[in-house]
Amino acid sequence: MRFNIKALVLATTIPGSVTMLVLSVWSRLSVQFGSYFMQAFNSVHPHPFTALHPNLTWYEHIYGVLFDVGYTAIDIAFLAGVIGFLYNWLNKE
Repeated sequence: MRFNIKALVLATTIPGSVTMLVLSVWSRLSVQFGSYFMQAFNSVHPHPFTALHPNLTWYEHIYGVLFDVGYTAIDIAFLAGVIGFLYNWLNKE
């Protein structure tokens, strides 16, 4: 059995991106929720609109959420594609 790579990438990227969207928005609205996770995430993926950055306007928070979701979508899509290709390569039928 071989994986359909496009379906695997979409099936993992969409739920992962929605989860990151919820986490990013919620951590920006509530200072305590997810602050350690967002610090760790932004240490790997730095951008000027981090959730814990002081004095951001509302539209800069929207840019920050878009950066967070974009980084997450790219990471998950790449990882799912690599895993799918490796699985198909190892499972030659």
